[in-house]
Amino acid sequence: MAIKNYPFTTEKESMRNPFVGIPSFLMSPLHFDLDSLDADIAVIGMPYDLGTSVKTGARFGPRGIREASTYNSYAHEGWYDPVRDETFLGEPWKIVDCGDIDVLHTLQAQSFKNCEQAIRKILSKGAIPFTIGGDHAITTPVLRAFDTFKDLCIIQFDAHLDFTYNPFGIEEGPGSPMRRASEMAHIGKIMQIGMRGIGSSQYSDFQDAKANGNIIITSREVRQKGTEYVCSMIPEAENYYITVDIDGLDPSIANGTGSPVPFGLYYEEVSAIIEAVSNKGNIAGFDITEVSPPNDTNGMTCMYAAQLMLDTMSFLTKARENKLK
Repeated sequence: MAIKNYPFTTEKESMRNPFVGIPSFLMSPLHFDLDSLDADIAVIGMPYDLGTSVKTGARFGPRGIREASTYNSYAHEGWYDPVRDETFLGEPWKIVDCGDIDVLHTLQAQSFKNCEQAIRKILSKGAIPFTIGGDHAITTPVLRAFDTFKDLCIIQFDAHLDFTYNPFGIEEGPGSPMRRASEMAHIGKIMQIGMRGIGSSQYSDFQDAKANGNIIITSREVRQKGTEYVCSMIPEAENYYITVDIDGLDPSIANGTGSPVPFGLYYEEVSAIIEAVSNKGNIAGFDITEVSPPNDTNGMTCMYAAQLMLDTMSFLTKARENKLK
């Protein structure tokens, strides 16, 4: 049973200011029992950052992003966008916050098993999982749970290619989720947007990714050729999975991350591409990773992360509404 996240009041209805109550995502209802889940979208946190190699703190990403999302506390009940002159979410769409997946410090295998099984439960209930990391290693167990899907295309926003094989024996770190994804039979095309800078992978990794058929677009290409060009490159697929590493954004707007890299993407570029994906096909899942609140200036990174989650929820539900018309 989902519990509405409303504060106590002696009035007929609570005002529900964003600073009042337990900060679930968008102040949406809480539903911790995945066996009885009844929702269209299920938000769940994976507070794992044991793979972080530079600045730690992504384990606090779920808390930080939820806190930032409360500024849009009424959005899950329906919100009007004056830019598009459209109303998003609201009835009949159900968004719930399922809390966090248990992470056992130093025990990567058990933590990943918990993650995979949680996502499997959400999918088995017909809900779309929106996973909040955590470092980017968490995308590997999340994607394993999608093995009932066919032709799942990954759209990745990131400064880094994340296509390392197993450096020093590390097979499931934050530098390898796209390589691990390419080895999964249910994963189809992979589109990687925002690549740039030192640490984005070795030349051999880029060669391997290209040999796999990956579509690789640098941040400079996005800036010079525009989002329409990028959107025209989105592969045809039956289903799409979006993974956003927040360091894909420019550090001028999102410095709260372990590995910030100059010359990144802007919010409006990422949002526009996500909207295009939603209009092209079914978005089956989403994750956002590498948000590190301890390194975040004025909570701006958390705010952009929360907004991109809200945008994706809004775009995919609107696309489904339009398809039914």
